[in-house]
Amino acid sequence: MRIAVIDDSDSFRTYLAGLLHAAGYADVATFASAEAFLDALGKPGARLPDLALMDCIMPGLGGLDGTRRLKADARLADIPVIMITVSDDEENLSEAFTAGAMDYIQKPPRRAEFMARVASALRLKQAIDARKAREREIREEKDRIAAILEYSHDGIAVVNPDGRFGFVSPGMERVFGLPLSAYTTVDRWLDTTFPEAADRADIADIVALRPAPGHVWRRLYPFADRNGLRRICQIHFSCMPGGELICNIEDVTLFAKQKEDLLRKQSRHMKDLEAAAEIQRSLLPKRLSMSERLRFAWEFMPCESIGGDIFNLFPLGPHHVGLYMLDVSGHGVASSLVALSVYNFMHYQRATLIDRSAGSIDVVPPHTVLARLDEEFPFEKFSKFFTMFYMTLDTRTGKARYCNAGHPPPLHLAAGGTVTPLPCRGTIIGLSGFQPFCAGMLVMEPGDKLLVTSDGLADTQAADGAFFGEERILETVGRLERSPVADILAGLRQDAAAFLGDAHPRDDVSLLGLEYLPMRDTAA
Repeated sequence: MRIAVIDDSDSFRTYLAGLLHAAGYADVATFASAEAFLDALGKPGARLPDLALMDCIMPGLGGLDGTRRLKADARLADIPVIMITVSDDEENLSEAFTAGAMDYIQKPPRRAEFMARVASALRLKQAIDARKAREREIREEKDRIAAILEYSHDGIAVVNPDGRFGFVSPGMERVFGLPLSAYTTVDRWLDTTFPEAADRADIADIVALRPAPGHVWRRLYPFADRNGLRRICQIHFSCMPGGELICNIEDVTLFAKQKEDLLRKQSRHMKDLEAAAEIQRSLLPKRLSMSERLRFAWEFMPCESIGGDIFNLFPLGPHHVGLYMLDVSGHGVASSLVALSVYNFMHYQRATLIDRSAGSIDVVPPHTVLARLDEEFPFEKFSKFFTMFYMTLDTRTGKARYCNAGHPPPLHLAAGGTVTPLPCRGTIIGLSGFQPFCAGMLVMEPGDKLLVTSDGLADTQAADGAFFGEERILETVGRLERSPVADILAGLRQDAAAFLGDAHPRDDVSLLGLEYLPMRDTAA
C-alpha cells in the first residue's frame, strides 16, 4: 500500500515516515507542499497513493485547499485524506471534513492512535477499490448484455406472473415488426400476431401453466408480420425461479422453407432412385424357354434403392446358355451405372459373346470375354472395378466353361450330395491385364445344381460385428441341397436376414441358381 505524507516540516515528514516504516509500510512518499503532491499526481503514469496524510496549515495552497482540489478531480477523489493539525478547534475540524478529509490526527500524534487510524483508512480504501472494481464489472456486463440484446436478431421477452411483459428486447421488433410499445400483455400480443386460434390457445396455456424451472418447452408457430406476410417462429419457453417466463423467439421462416425444399428434393430424388431400381430389376432374368433341361432362380437384395450387383442368364445360339454375375465396387448410383454398362456390353447379340466369322455360331470362351471387359472398363476411366463370374453351358452335354475374375467361387451341388466350390479364381476386372484370366471346365450331370452369390452374402454383418461367413452358407446349402434351387436360394436369403436382425445391410446381396435337369422321356 502506498502512503503519501504532505507536510512543510522536514523533521515531521521524517518522523511520520519512520513510524510508517516501523509498522511495515515500506512504500511511503513525502512531499513538502500540497502543490508538489498534486503536481506529482498529475504526471503521466503517476502511481496514486492509497492514503494521504495532509498537514492542515502549510505555506501556499495549504492542506484544506489541497484536499479540495484532490477531491474535485474524479481520478483522485477516492484517495482518503487524514488531516494533520495542531488544533482541535471545532471550526477548523468542520472545515477540514467539509473539504473532504475522512479523519484527523492532532500533532504530535500518539503512535498507537496514529497507526490505528492509518490502518482503518487503508481498509476503507481497499473496500472502496473493491466496490468500484465490482461496479465496473457489473457495468461492463450490463453493457455487453445490452449490446447483445440490441444487435441480436432473436427476440427475448420476460412475462410476469400476471401475464404482462416485464422486459422486451429490441429483437422482438425485428422478428414481429411491432414497436416495443405494443408489448403490454400476452393476450394483446397473441391477438395481434398469431392468426391461428389453436396457436394462441397453446401459447396462452404455456403462459398460464409455465414449465418447471430448468425445463424448456420448444414450439413452432406460424405468425403474420406487420405486412401481413405469413412467417414461422420458434419459441423456447423457460421459467425462472421467481415465476417469470422467459421467451426466446427466433424467426425460422428461411430454415423452414429450406427444410421444405430439401424434403421436396429428397422426395423427388427417392422417386428417381425407385424408378432406377425398377429399371435395374427389370433387367434381371425372367424366364428361359429355349431348353427344358434348365431350371433357374434368383434373389436380389440391394442395400440401397439401387445396387452395384447385376446378373443374367441368356441363350447363346440354339444349344448354349450364358450365365454371369458381377459386383461393382461400392454401391449406389455410380456403381449401378457401371453395372448397367456391363449389362449392355454383355448383350447376347454382341460379337463379344458369339463369333460368327466362320459362318457358324461359335461361343466365345469366357476368359476371352473377361479379357475384353478388362480392356473396356479400366479403373482409370470409371474409378470402379468389379468382380465377375461368367460361364457358358452346352445344354445338350452339360459341358460348361467358366472364368472367375475375383468373384466368390460358385458352389457346384452334385446330384450325389457333394458340394464343391469351383476352383480357378483370377484377378478382378479393371486392372488392365494385371494377369491373364484362367479358364475352368465343368461337366454338369442331370440333377446337378450351381449356386452363384455375391460377396454381400458372406459379408452380411450382424449388430455385434459378426459376419454370416462361408461356413454358414455351406451349412444352409448342405441342409437344403436336395431341395429345388429356388428353395435353396430362399433359404439362404431367410438365414441371412435372420442373422442380420435389425442391423442395416452394408452391401448388395445377389443369388443366382441353376439346375441341370434330366432329359425328358418323350415316349412317356
